[in-house]
Amino acid sequence: MKAKKVKESAGSRIFDVINIILLAGVAFICMVPFLFVISASVSPLGDVLSRRFFIYPKHIDLSSYQYLFSSNTLIRAMGNSFVITFVGTVLSMTVTVMTAYVLSKPQLLGRKVLNAMVVFTMLFSGGMIPTYLVTSGLHLNDTWWALWLPGCVSAYNMILIRTSISALPSELEEAAEMDGCNYFQSFVRIVLPLIRPTLATFSLFYAVGYWNDYFNSVLYINDSSKYPIQIWLRNIVMLSSGGFADTTSVSDLGYVPPQNISYAVIVFATLPILCIYPFVQKFFTKGMMVGSVKG
Repeated sequence: MKAKKVKESAGSRIFDVINIILLAGVAFICMVPFLFVISASVSPLGDVLSRRFFIYPKHIDLSSYQYLFSSNTLIRAMGNSFVITFVGTVLSMTVTVMTAYVLSKPQLLGRKVLNAMVVFTMLFSGGMIPTYLVTSGLHLNDTWWALWLPGCVSAYNMILIRTSISALPSELEEAAEMDGCNYFQSFVRIVLPLIRPTLATFSLFYAVGYWNDYFNSVLYINDSSKYPIQIWLRNIVMLSSGGFADTTSVSDLGYVPPQNISYAVIVFATLPILCIYPFVQKFFTKGMMVGSVKG
């Protein structure tokens, strides 16, 4: 028997229409700046200077992207960023999830003290200079480990993942234990498959953080062959604007129109994350509901 469709009232339909219009308007307002950046990046310099704001180009000029791709170091910088992002995300998620799993166990000795220490790091930190001194003392300068280890675990992410694991029925792991599984086997075979939306959500958070990381690269990386894409693009913008930059990584570039190249840089640096987001978007809502009040 087919279920009867609930008939919506006129007021409910009007409310839905108003909500759709308002949300579509907000979404368009959020997209307008990015549409302008895309249009400006593919427009001639004259159009950018003469038109203060536009969301579609009158003429197409791809010279800014030709400048970007004319550099032999672009592929190397992109490869560096992909390695930094991939390894950093895997490392951070591995340590974060395993820590969250251990701290979710009520029988863990000193669990409350350990959780309090994790929360303490969210409120207080040593600061930039002590972190730099410790990193330098470990001889991590000019290595990618300086980008991975200091911020390997986010206490906030770990707490939310711990909450997600704690919400799982304890009977599942008890049944697995009766079947002969140890803690690690229960973790891999029971816990991880059940929190996939959470894993996808926080993997995206870590990946975006590593991809956009700029300041740590400035502090710790001096070898231009190890520059991520953010540092390489920053040098191009500074060079094209007449500022000071490390020209060893962009020495094969000619003249770059500063306005156009700045817009092309924004598009180029944002595009990889925009390409990844649709694949994890379906997990996003469920993953972000971790720790919310359920009614």
